[in-house]
Amino acid sequence: MQNNVIDLIIFLVRRIRIGDKLNEVKLDTLQGYDNSEISAAWSWVLQKHHSGELKGKDQKKVNQPRAHRVLHFAERMMITKEAYGYLLELYDMGLIDTMAMEKIIEQAMLHSAEQITLDKAKEMVVKTIFSNVESSQPKTMFLKGNESIN
Repeated sequence: MQNNVIDLIIFLVRRIRIGDKLNEVKLDTLQGYDNSEISAAWSWVLQKHHSGELKGKDQKKVNQPRAHRVLHFAERMMITKEAYGYLLELYDMGLIDTMAMEKIIEQAMLHSAEQITLDKAKEMVVKTIFSNVESSQPKTMFLKGNESIN
C-alpha cells in the first residue's frame, strides 16, 4: 500500500510543480488506487504544502541550495542509474531532503548485498519518508475496525 501512496504523492507533487492546484486534480485520473491510498497521499501532500515544504512552479524555496549529490565509484556500482535518477527527482521535488538522500544511499551501501534497483529504491524511500512522519508524530493508540476497550 505504501508504494502506491508514494506513487500518488509523486503524481500530485508533479501536478503542483507544473502549476496545477490540488483542487483541479480530477479523481478519475487516480483510478487503480483505493480511497485510503488516495486519502493518505492527499493528506501528506496537503500537510507538506501548507507547511511550505512543497512549492509550486513559481515559488522557490529560500536558503536551500539544490546541489546534486554525485555518487562515487562504489556507490555507482551498487545503485542503478534508474534508482539514482528516481532519488534525484524526489530530491528536486522536495519530497526528500539532503539528509534523507544520504540515509538512503548509506542504507544501500551498508545494508544490501545486491544492487539497488528502482523497485528497491522505492521501498527505501517509503521507509524513509514514512518513518520520518511516524517519528515526528505524538505517540497515540487508535482502535482498528472491530477492536474495543474492555
